[in-house]
Amino acid sequence: MASNRVTIQDLADQLGLSKFSVSRALSGKAGVGESTRSRVIRAAHAMGYRVQQDVSYTAGHILFIRQEIDPVSSELWLNIMHGAEREGEKLGFMIVPRQAHYLSDAAQMESSVVGMILAVPKPSDWTAVATKTGLPVVCASYAGPMEQVDQVVGADWESGYGVAQMLLRLGHRQMAFVHGNETPMGRAERFRGFRDGALSAADAHVDDIVFDESAGFRGAFLTYLRSGKSPTALFCAHDGIAITVVSELLRLGVRVPEEISVVGFNDFASALHVSPRLTTVRTPQVEMGAAMVRCISERLASADARKRPPVRLALVSEIIERESTARAGSTGWRTRVLAAAS
Repeated sequence: MASNRVTIQDLADQLGLSKFSVSRALSGKAGVGESTRSRVIRAAHAMGYRVQQDVSYTAGHILFIRQEIDPVSSELWLNIMHGAEREGEKLGFMIVPRQAHYLSDAAQMESSVVGMILAVPKPSDWTAVATKTGLPVVCASYAGPMEQVDQVVGADWESGYGVAQMLLRLGHRQMAFVHGNETPMGRAERFRGFRDGALSAADAHVDDIVFDESAGFRGAFLTYLRSGKSPTALFCAHDGIAITVVSELLRLGVRVPEEISVVGFNDFASALHVSPRLTTVRTPQVEMGAAMVRCISERLASADARKRPPVRLALVSEIIERESTARAGSTGWRTRVLAAAS
């Protein structure tokens, strides 16, 4: 139905409500319940009714589910939530943060809730209970294989591939991916893309350096060097690891980037607070949050939309080149470092 033909009476007829109730719901006035107001706003969006821009209203609450405070990724989640809130304002949704344990009692969920964003490290721990509510659910990280929920992430494989191509252009052939003991799906995808990107050069080689983040990078790196390896570039799973790596390399007397180039991931604020400033992959975190709200809004538009297969949406990142990368240099530093560490 064309937007200029939809009237308040059309909405009232569609919903089985009085014209008076629909009018008050659209204007944000008292006299209708929150669940009724949400139904009216959703129907208005679905039918193409244009709500006046100066009218204050809400089409319902979208829960932003968090599980724990992680110092490393807290900036990521805050940026994603900011994007969700900004898009929610445009579409008439209120973004409400909740801890994951809130989902354990679906009976306490407010009737105004119309969807959920699972901003947790392992969505599969919560998708089953979230989907039982019958509401649209979007994961802010990788859902399990074939899980019936929408997912919005960064294009991790492409990011890894792009980093490898950049380093190859700088003459690097001996490279390594650095990450902690646990490798979430996103990091695994970056590593896979990194290796695939390096395959375009026959003489390139990519290793895997795994270390316990609580124990530090130094010991794992020295063990790696003693195995005979001498990388000229390191791609780190996230900026926090990259900053640790830069600090430890400098302590070992390895110059960055003259002897080893270092690349991070996410482009957190700290990437500019280390010397040399960090080359990194800027992920579209704010845009990811906005895309999740749009996914929920589209699901709410009609019964048919709710039945469509889940989507896996990946937003493309960009590489921000700064001072921590340069053309590949000599690997003579390896003997010097091992001699000093023995």
